[in-house]
Amino acid sequence: MKEVIHQYGVELDWVAGLAAQLGGHVEGNRIIIPDEVHPGNRYILPINESLTAFIIDVNYRQDVVFKLRNTRSDFVGIYFNLTEGDSIHILDEVSRTAGRWGYNLAIFDADMQGDFQVKAECTTYMIAIFIKKTALKQYISNIPEYTQLVESIFNPKLNTIVRFDRMSNQAWWLMNELRKVSPEGPLYDVFVTGTVYGLIGDYMDQLISQEIIIEQVIAADVVNIMTSQAFLIENIENAFPGIAGLSSKAMMSETKYKKLFKKMTGVSPNAFFLSNKLSFAKEVLETGNYTIAEIADRFNFFGASHFIEQFKNAYGVPPKEYLTQL
Repeated sequence: MKEVIHQYGVELDWVAGLAAQLGGHVEGNRIIIPDEVHPGNRYILPINESLTAFIIDVNYRQDVVFKLRNTRSDFVGIYFNLTEGDSIHILDEVSRTAGRWGYNLAIFDADMQGDFQVKAECTTYMIAIFIKKTALKQYISNIPEYTQLVESIFNPKLNTIVRFDRMSNQAWWLMNELRKVSPEGPLYDVFVTGTVYGLIGDYMDQLISQEIIIEQVIAADVVNIMTSQAFLIENIENAFPGIAGLSSKAMMSETKYKKLFKKMTGVSPNAFFLSNKLSFAKEVLETGNYTIAEIADRFNFFGASHFIEQFKNAYGVPPKEYLTQL
């Protein structure tokens, strides 16, 4: 497996090093890699002095592990990731499947180190946005809901910026519209700039309705929450295991466990479990091979009526009506 140790940042001094490690070179805004290695588009655009975008739309023809080791701590990375195929995030030797649970948006402080492993035949489509903490702080300070929290959010002694989230339908649409535009076109930079501002604005709109939890997070905490998420997914067809057992497995108090889980995912452990249970149940429903009662039993709902109620709460329509829309 090819190993690539690299860094990111708003400044562009990392670009040539990344290109060289991938066996390629830089031409203008693009990293050019031989097609026999992994063809596609890698495009870097400095939007302003505080904001840089990195568009990756690549088909991998060999296994690669990217080891992110930033040397700067003055920015936050926002990663919109629509990777298809076998890819995993690795932190302290603990793996987390990328994208499988619907968490296709990640926000990381530059101080957070980690690995991203992709397998041959995997297709990565990602827009990474690097934004200076000073600029992000100024932006957030203009949101009335967060005025009192701004200083704490950006105080590393009080808080770590880390979040796994779901991109909105609007963000998904913006990414796919950009994907239709050729990087060779004369207006590509304009489209990238518009997309990046659209993605940032859309996510900030999401944040307004969510609680921001101020808490320091160390790598071990992230690993324990990731491991807990994996355990919940592995037991998705069972009943919710309960906070006491989950917090014990994560080697945390119940209070700390619930607080960090919600900080990192935006939802409670129970809500995470139910959301993914419904997602898996919806996939089974779409096959057309099972009745609603059978799906309700398989995924340990209290009964068909309970499954129908929860499905409608999540997707806006009951299961039968959802099937007619496919």
